[in-house]
Amino acid sequence: MNFNILLGFAIIVCLVGLFIRFSIWFSQGLRPAAQTISPVQRLTAGIQAVFSTLFSAKLLLVLKSTLFDLFLQKRIFEKSTLRWTTHTLIFTGFILLLFMHALSPVLSDSLFSDYQPTLNPFLFLRNLFGIMVLVGLGLAIYRRISQKAQRLKSSTSDWAALVFIAVIILSGMLLEGAKMSSITTFQGMVEEYADLDDTERNALEAYWVKENGLRSPNIVKPVDPALVAEGMEISNDSCMDCHAPNSSAFASKTLSPITVPFSSSLGDAATVSFFWYLHILACLSFLAWIPFSKMFHILAAPVSLIIKGVTGDQELKDPVSIFNNQMIGLSACTHCGSCSVECSSSMFYESFQNDFILPSEKVQYLKKIAAGKENNPEVLKQMQQGLYVCTSCDRCTTVCPSGINLKEIFVSARYALLAKGTPETSMLSHFSFPLALARNFVDDHIKALKKVTDIFKQSFPHLADIDAPVTLDNTQKFDNSSFNGCFSCQRCTNICPVVRSYDNPGEALGLLPHQIMFSLGIGNIDLATGAQMIWSCSTCYLCQEHCPNEVELCDIFYSLKNRAISKIEAGANS
Repeated sequence: MNFNILLGFAIIVCLVGLFIRFSIWFSQGLRPAAQTISPVQRLTAGIQAVFSTLFSAKLLLVLKSTLFDLFLQKRIFEKSTLRWTTHTLIFTGFILLLFMHALSPVLSDSLFSDYQPTLNPFLFLRNLFGIMVLVGLGLAIYRRISQKAQRLKSSTSDWAALVFIAVIILSGMLLEGAKMSSITTFQGMVEEYADLDDTERNALEAYWVKENGLRSPNIVKPVDPALVAEGMEISNDSCMDCHAPNSSAFASKTLSPITVPFSSSLGDAATVSFFWYLHILACLSFLAWIPFSKMFHILAAPVSLIIKGVTGDQELKDPVSIFNNQMIGLSACTHCGSCSVECSSSMFYESFQNDFILPSEKVQYLKKIAAGKENNPEVLKQMQQGLYVCTSCDRCTTVCPSGINLKEIFVSARYALLAKGTPETSMLSHFSFPLALARNFVDDHIKALKKVTDIFKQSFPHLADIDAPVTLDNTQKFDNSSFNGCFSCQRCTNICPVVRSYDNPGEALGLLPHQIMFSLGIGNIDLATGAQMIWSCSTCYLCQEHCPNEVELCDIFYSLKNRAISKIEAGANS
């Protein structure tokens, strides 16, 4: 198939993909309110932000961010020398190969009057840049394997990206190695560039067999030194102007023997064609694949970093800017796992075995949720738990090498899921961390809290609503049996700061601490579980520390909370 046809097809697919991905920036969001702002409004706001930045003093911030955050990757360097080295080797080597080799008709030919891909320093540099990429890939694989214990997850797309890049580099080196050993390629080169008789051609061929890795059926080894010397003179006269010694392409020449089995079965000309098609198809497939994969971060991450460099740590207020920034941030994620390694809540991952507790894993599915493509109730519930466990300490945002405001995304996502109608039972706690995040979501939070509170009240009996006498029930069992030591001395209730904060604590809290222990003692676990006291408890442990019989009140309250949550969620899913 013609190269220009393949290139044109790959470019068209890539452009279509880019149009789709860029349109997502201005059409999707993690809040229901995003639906009330048209894509035109969001696109207009984005264009205005670009021009207002470029034609203002903020341009200096853009240049600074481009240099330090984008090119020098200052954020990565400050956190991990290994990851910075990995990124620098892959990015620098690949980009230099792209500019010097893939775009040589546009750039190299224009910049260097004497450019020839087979001349030095270009021949040597091409191999050097390829080795840089391969070493970087090796470090990336080592990092992903060695840091599994640090909760670094690897998805299929991560390995696909590494394999794609490896195939591009190795196929290019093997193609060059196949050309080195190909007698057909050598003969074509001699016919096109040198006017030699049979004797001279034989001497030149002997020299290339000896020094440049050529495999020829016409030359018998060991090669005659005199013939090699004659061939070297001919090479210096006829070849040196356009071809450096193949030893300069140190990596390709080293890999050249790998192509020998192919040549033996296919023929050397067919082998060169095979690796040419493999290399070209890998490169063009990668180009077409970029917009539809995690590699889109090549374009999205620079935008995210520049936005971060301009806005700094200031909180965005304009809803349009928030939505646009959210979608750019989700696209910029490289799934590097730095946020998960640094996450202050990641210790819960081992207990809950919920991948969505890890920030890097939340981001992957939030892309689907923002697009409205994830409606599995179980997945949404797992995501909701992961968003609740997040303490919003903002360490993930601080370490993100793509400059994504993860804290803002996670808070918005939390209330986006609550708006879908799934109750977040953890909000029952008066010390639920999202209370500190209400700021821009006060109405959403109050509505969600009222909904789950009503569900809680309807799920359990309450002392004030019971007309008949409370009697002994031995059918229900409770794991923590320390309540059996309670003899209702009421020291726990008397010392409780929560009880003392109410004029009528019995009415406000449903049951007081000693009454909860009494309810458990008579076997009425549902009555104890329905007490507001277990959610109002500040977990100061004063009751537990001062109990003369060492009843584990706070621990019991935690068990009752978990029991309540399990029952509510079971009812919501039934």
